[in-house]
Amino acid sequence: MQKQIITFLFCVALTMTTVAQIPALTHNDMLTSLLGVMPKKEPLRVDTLETTALDGGVKYKIRYFIEPGNPVLETPDDWGSAYLFVPSLPSGKKAPAIVAMHQDDVYYHIGKSEPAGLMGDSTMFYGRELFERGYIVMCPDRFYHADRRKTCQDWGNLSENDYERDFFTQQKRIGVLLAEGRNTWGKEAYDFSRAVDVLVAMPEVDTDNIGAIGHSAGANALSYCLFYEPRVKAAVANCGTSEINNYYNYNRPGTMPASLALPSSVKFGINTHDYIAAIAPRALFISEGAHQWGDGHPDPSDKRFAAELELFKDKYLKNDGTDIEIVLFEENGGRHCFPKGVKEQAYSWLDKHLKR
Repeated sequence: MQKQIITFLFCVALTMTTVAQIPALTHNDMLTSLLGVMPKKEPLRVDTLETTALDGGVKYKIRYFIEPGNPVLETPDDWGSAYLFVPSLPSGKKAPAIVAMHQDDVYYHIGKSEPAGLMGDSTMFYGRELFERGYIVMCPDRFYHADRRKTCQDWGNLSENDYERDFFTQQKRIGVLLAEGRNTWGKEAYDFSRAVDVLVAMPEVDTDNIGAIGHSAGANALSYCLFYEPRVKAAVANCGTSEINNYYNYNRPGTMPASLALPSSVKFGINTHDYIAAIAPRALFISEGAHQWGDGHPDPSDKRFAAELELFKDKYLKNDGTDIEIVLFEENGGRHCFPKGVKEQAYSWLDKHLKR
């Protein structure tokens, strides 16, 4: 009996010593861990599928390897798809580059084609417009959009819009992520980093001056993408940056899919503002409509968005950030949009930070 007690006390002491030797997680380590498991990057592979001559440059359609499939769940390899705009440049000249993140809307089949100016809402052609200002612009399909939609069944023509089919198939794909110890925002961040890998590998790109732009869900994703990917110097987020945990407040009107939650964020006291602060001192431009969803919507945004924007600015500045621009706009009724005046302000801001 005495021997058993001594053995037990020794094990307790050993355990306490081992725990004491484990360094405490830093705040940034915690933010990283909440994004879930990140696959080890494999060598970059890029295929050019189409080449189109444009006034002032060339548009390519490319695919690029993101990560291998999961043999346990029999998922296929994941390839990215993007339109890549390259302006005509003098020999030896490099240009700044932009990753243009598309919105979600209800049209999963559009994806990259909207910022590329090929279809969708013409006010969202910001990728094509930035190319016309002299940027190399990559417009990738975000996770489960357009060419990246995969189904295990023949559910018809994927070039056509079928919101119910795509919504539920996307949820299945997110279930795969959860089973792997991952989540939506971590996947968005990893995929974004692979897009930056493509740009960095291009001899035409000024790798010291890479930026990003996104609207709605594309802007929401940027909070996590920029935190994870340090090579992006400046970014514009329009009508999407919001405290993610607020979406799931029980008393908030409206609905939100579970797939947009950041697992364990409430448990560890983490919210979007923590990621915004951690992006400092890199430059941020955040714009929001003052009345995004309209006066009759059950979730009026006036006070909530204004308060969140002030919080983001405060947290960023307290983390030694010095270059954040906040715009709460009234243009176009302050709705959920990217109005001409705000876009021009955002483009000029990008020029200031990325063009030499």
